[in-house]
Amino acid sequence: MTCYKPSTNEELADILQKTEAELVITLAYGRLIKTSELQIPKHGWLNVHFSLLPRWRGAAPVQRAIAAGDEQSGVTVFKLEQGLDTGPIYSTLIYPLNDRSRSDEVLKDLSSLCIQPVNQALMMIAAGEPATTQESDGITLAPKILKSEGRIDWNRDSKMLDRRIRAFQPWPGAYTSLNGTRIEIIEARVSETDGAAGEVISINPLLVGTGSGSLEIIRVKPENKREMSSSDWLRGARITLPCAFE
Repeated sequence: MTCYKPSTNEELADILQKTEAELVITLAYGRLIKTSELQIPKHGWLNVHFSLLPRWRGAAPVQRAIAAGDEQSGVTVFKLEQGLDTGPIYSTLIYPLNDRSRSDEVLKDLSSLCIQPVNQALMMIAAGEPATTQESDGITLAPKILKSEGRIDWNRDSKMLDRRIRAFQPWPGAYTSLNGTRIEIIEARVSETDGAAGEVISINPLLVGTGSGSLEIIRVKPENKREMSSSDWLRGARITLPCAFE
């Protein structure tokens, strides 16, 4: 199977004309395809989407699912049409999420696992089996992640912050600052210890207060430095209490 990554609509049109493809499969293409182009392949277009549609239509389904605390994600293979991830469904695959799931790891797994539902969809098309119209209930949107969403608001509760830290790996990352220095939080764990939002409650372990409960910071990436454990960072940061993340 030949793979293409056209950067413009003109390049896409040229590929369709030269290959005379009977079926096109897209994955994370990110561009609006014209109705006239959708009609060119004999068997249409399939899109591989990393959610269980109609939940999380849009550009960042895995990140939004983790940030929302969903218990599962997955793959949906559907017939592409003009609407945003609205086409009829051929096949799905369920992928369980847990309280340690990270976007980068889930996306890597789904990139391999999606082969199964794609093959199922191809067999259905070859057999002349129709796709199933999406349900009208349970529709949610997964808009593109903005860089500004990565800034940690310590007034939020610890469980929500933990989910967002895991959701925003590897981009934009979940970041904060201490004494004017930007610090990305790579890994954290929910703690029931209470403290003021952003307050460093203890150094060993590194506990930071939130709107409800606290976070134990496990791994960090200080500005212009490598990723490291919080204990390694603290040995060089020379933090003294009281202090607070901003």
